[in-house]
Amino acid sequence: MHTSDWAEDLFRRISVPRLAGTSVLPEVEAAIADRLSRLGYTVRLERFKASPRALVAVASAGAACGWVVLISAPFLVVDFPGWSVAITGFAALLFVMMLAFGIADGVVPQRRPEVDATNICAQRADKPALWLVAHCDSKGQGVSLAGRVLAVTTLGTGLSILVVDLLARIYTPLPWWAVAPAVLLTVMGGAVLSRGAVSNDSPGAVDNATGVVAALVAAEHLRHRHDVGVLVTGAEEFAMAGARAWVITTGANGSFINFDGIDSRGRHRVMIHGSRRHGSADRSREIAEAVADALASSGAEVVRRGLPPGVLVDGVALNRAGMPGVTVSRGSWRTLQVVHTKSDRSERVDVGAAVSAGRAAARAVETLLG
Repeated sequence: MHTSDWAEDLFRRISVPRLAGTSVLPEVEAAIADRLSRLGYTVRLERFKASPRALVAVASAGAACGWVVLISAPFLVVDFPGWSVAITGFAALLFVMMLAFGIADGVVPQRRPEVDATNICAQRADKPALWLVAHCDSKGQGVSLAGRVLAVTTLGTGLSILVVDLLARIYTPLPWWAVAPAVLLTVMGGAVLSRGAVSNDSPGAVDNATGVVAALVAAEHLRHRHDVGVLVTGAEEFAMAGARAWVITTGANGSFINFDGIDSRGRHRVMIHGSRRHGSADRSREIAEAVADALASSGAEVVRRGLPPGVLVDGVALNRAGMPGVTVSRGSWRTLQVVHTKSDRSERVDVGAAVSAGRAAARAVETLLG
């Protein structure tokens, strides 16, 4: 079967709501594993447990920050002992931080149970030099990815102003116009983030059926190599749970190219994951250069930028474990408005963009590995 034929077929089959732990996801994983087997890879399914605790933590923190600024605002403007106002305000913010980390780490109980999830690992030899990575799950939320980016930026700005206000309040009561921006921005950002309930109503065509197709197309063009592996993670939407489980059980080795959201409109984005602490920054930049050059040679418009605020991808977890690499995506602001909503459907996406990205990545790998 020609690449474009199986890619289109697979894309349609996996572009269905598939939240981690739901009954449809095993069928999607089986289709992906079957394609990798047909490409000649040895496929292994790695089971693990995943929890939406981190999503609950973000929603709780957003709501709590809004309440902190609302309660603190009157004391910032009235004549009241300044040190007590500042200490109380900072203590409240610290409590919110501890609450969020407590929920995320499982110390503070929450109602959402753990679910069964699966990583699909395909390789032709032990310890590949480079991994092609994509996640296969999807999720719906009360706010799109664009809304989350705006909410995180707004909340962060509001909290920064609040910190300045608390420090200034040590010396004197503040005018209302100095406090109003902190209240407005923090409440707005926190309210949006608090709408973080997860649902299984997004088909996840861009996020991330396209990424899976791109990874498998690259794997097809590199199937003659024994130093390339494929990792299709589960439960990425639960704070990169699959990638974090994989580095714990398998061990971080080699470098990676992660595909996450390849829309058929907008510019390609190559995001570098590099940590000086792990010595991965230079290799990540080398991978980014090779991928960007390969995409540009196919006529694509490419930019190299960091992750938008509030956006996490598997590449973050892999790099934290010491692996150098990049995340490849494509889209526009409209793409972010669709991701994590019911509108992220296969009908609005041309899978040919993912096929082209996969082919370009394969050319980059040939350059990198020789």
